Amino acid sequence: QCFDVVADSGSNAVIVPSCVCKEVPAAGCEDDRKCFRGTNRSSTFHIPHDVQVLQMSFGSGNIMAAIATDVVRVGNLRVNMENGVLLIMDRRELRISGAFEGILGLGHELFTPS
Repeated sequence: QCFDVVADSGSNAVIVPSCVCKEVPAAGCEDDRKCFRGTNRSSTFHIPHDVQVLQMSFGSGNIMAAIATDVVRVGNLRVNMENGVLLIMDRRELRISGAFEGILGLGHELFTPS
């Protein structure tokens, strides 16, 4: 699955909309937007049974996201994002105009390239 993401030097995760967000009424996820579905789509995707959800604040608003693990590729670089993939579950407070497919955190390294 490919996403056009915005670089963010203040975070260290890959943040993309979850397809689950579209199923939650008033969560701010639009039906016509691209979303991530890891289960049965990625052999490296993992989300624990006891899903951890966190709130993150940005200058453009807040999101609620579930913590997951997957291998992320940017160009020829492949990185195992152990607990570094955040799946947006609620974005109703996020104020971004135009198309938004996700955020690529360029902050402090918390993972090791594979």
